[in-house]
Amino acid sequence: MPGGPISHGLGFGHGSLIEYPDGSVEYRATGKLLPAFRVRVRDVVGFSVRKATRDDKKRLKATALQQVLSVQGSGTTLAEVAINHGTAQKIEDWFHAHQDFGSGMSSQAPAATPQTMQPTATSSIADELLKLAQLRDAGVLTPAEFEAQKSKLLS
Repeated sequence: MPGGPISHGLGFGHGSLIEYPDGSVEYRATGKLLPAFRVRVRDVVGFSVRKATRDDKKRLKATALQQVLSVQGSGTTLAEVAINHGTAQKIEDWFHAHQDFGSGMSSQAPAATPQTMQPTATSSIADELLKLAQLRDAGVLTPAEFEAQKSKLLS
């Protein structure tokens, strides 16, 4: 990206992502001049979406018709933003297609995969279900993968 920032429109009512030469990306909601968040693509490892809570309505100025998108880094939340329905999937799709997506993950600890998520003598099924839910919420597991692993644990 030799010139300057590149704007990637997400469609009517979904805002845009602006990609910078330094590897960062910011999200701007439709009609807003200031970015809602700015993160480095390589630091992003997943996403989670939830209904806006009363706290979100105050903190993020979310409306009852919006969702809250959390951008996940390795072990931390990089950003949270109130978005219109459908916008989260467009943002996720853009990040997943980017060549630098998740490249900043630490290679010291192997990522948990559904195949390695077997309960041990020291962990309970509830602990394993909690771990699976966290992986799903972080965007590591799809909802279908989560349900399949949950069924396997409970059987």
